[in-house]
Order: sequence, then C-alpha cells, then structure tokens
Amino acid sequence: MKSPLVLACGILLALPLCAAEPIEMGSRRELFVDGLLIDKLSGGAQQRLHHPVPRDVAIVHDAPWEGSGSGYHTVMKDGDLIRLYHRGSHLIVTQGKLNGGSHPQYYCYAESKDGIHWTKPELGIVDFRGSKKNNIILAGRGTHNFAPFKDTNPDCPPEARYKAVGGTMAEGGLFAFQSADAIHWKLMSDKPIITKGAFDSQNLAFWDATIGKYRCYFRVFTKGVTTEKEWKPVGLRAIRTTTSDDFLHWHDAVDLTYVDSPPEELYTNQVAPYYRAPHILIGMPTRYLDRGWSESMKALPDKEKRELRA
Repeated sequence: MKSPLVLACGILLALPLCAAEPIEMGSRRELFVDGLLIDKLSGGAQQRLHHPVPRDVAIVHDAPWEGSGSGYHTVMKDGDLIRLYHRGSHLIVTQGKLNGGSHPQYYCYAESKDGIHWTKPELGIVDFRGSKKNNIILAGRGTHNFAPFKDTNPDCPPEARYKAVGGTMAEGGLFAFQSADAIHWKLMSDKPIITKGAFDSQNLAFWDATIGKYRCYFRVFTKGVTTEKEWKPVGLRAIRTTTSDDFLHWHDAVDLTYVDSPPEELYTNQVAPYYRAPHILIGMPTRYLDRGWSESMKALPDKEKRELRA
C-alpha cells in the first residue's frame, strides 16, 4: 500500500500508514503536525496553526525587464547564501484584452545573506534591449515557470549540482535544466521529460533522500484535454507527482489525494522535504478561487479596470 497524502490547513503531508502498535521513531526528528503521533491531548494541550505576520517589503520588481507579471518565486538556501529566482514579465490590458506584454518573459536572479536585504547582480548573460547589465539568467524556453533546486543526490556530477524544471504545454511539456553554479543554465535534453499534464503553474522537483529518487510535482486538470495541440481543460486544477532515478526518465505518475477534505482547486503545490526532518514532505499549495461579481467585489476600487481584466 502507498502512504496517503493529507491536506490539513493548507499543508500537504506525506505520512506513513497508521498502525495499531507504537511507531518506532528512533533518533529521527518528528513533527506533531496532525494526530498520527498523538495518542491523546489533556490538560488544555491543543494543536494550533500559527500564521505568518507580514513585515517590510523585501524586494521590488521594478526593473524594465520585470513588471506586473513577475511571479513564481523560488527561494533556495545554499550555504551562507539565499538565492531567489522569479519570472520577469509585464502584462498589459488593452480594451479588455490581455496581451503578451511589453517584453518577453525572462527568469531573474537575486541573492541575500539574511533573506531581508536582496541584491540584483549584473550577470551579463542575457541581452535586454541592447544591454546585458541585468540580473536575467534565462530567456526563451522554460521562462514561464522555471523552478531550480540544489541536487543533494550524492552521485550527482558537479556540472549538474543545480537542476530545474520549466515549461508549458505550449512548449510540449516540462523540460530539465542543469547548472554548475546556480546561475548559468542549459538544457539537459532537447525533448521534454514529462508531457502528460497541464503545467500552467509553478511545477517543481527535488531529490528525495528517503526513497533515493527524484520527485516532481506538477499541475493537471482532472478532466478535459490539455495537449500541445489542443487546450480544453475541464474539471478541477489538481496536483500530480512522479519519480525518477536519473531526472530524465519519469514513471509511476499518480494524482495526489487528501483525507477528509472537500475537492479543492489547487493552483500551485510548493511541496518540499521539511529541512530538519526531510522524511516528511510538506506542501503549501495556493487555492484558485473564482469569487464572481458579488456586491462586495463590485464595491472594490477601480471597478472599470478590474472588469477589463476579467
């Protein structure tokens, strides 16, 4: 039997199957994220989900190659450095229609020592309007949703120490990228590594040391057709996962299911090993909500502009 995946309070958890006997933990760090490891609570003890508190703005996407369509951020702790990757794009609404924007999509890079103060280094890699004085690392294929990670596979060669997935169904699917320094990237194959899905979201992958394989999580629709030639999605936005031994050949794809949870429109997944207990996979998915045009929606500012965007 396969372990179930639990969605609780917006968190996806990969958990072992419940057993009647006590669970042998050994010296392994465990998290009391649900009732699996708790026999009972007494004396006023309770589980409480704490909420993050917004603080100051850490980074602003105000460069000419960034703009209103910047998003799909990936933050990576790499030694003493924190790396940030994000899409740079600017969307324009003209006469009620959303066009491609004032420039192509790029992927950009920033770095920080504390996660609060960020710098955008001039990398000299990609030309933007006649100059390479920018922090762009990637142009062309994969720039809609490029998602890097540091490969902790002990057998990983130095030239592929950093890997990423990126791509859309219009490009044929998800493609594999590699880098030796986390900044200069190249394709690992001219062909997409995963082709059955929707991918119109931030898809991601990582090395799972617990099973000794790579995992990938990506967007699908529960019904309809989403191919390179035909885009007719139906049903709900959902998440699918698959595994690989070499990052190029993927198999055993399965859709995530949730215990005691109503159907959800999950736009992104953000699944990753918990960094102090990597045998536990935690996801922070975002929901897609269509709120319609209620009276409260109509009362918000810039009604005409919002109607054009809709």
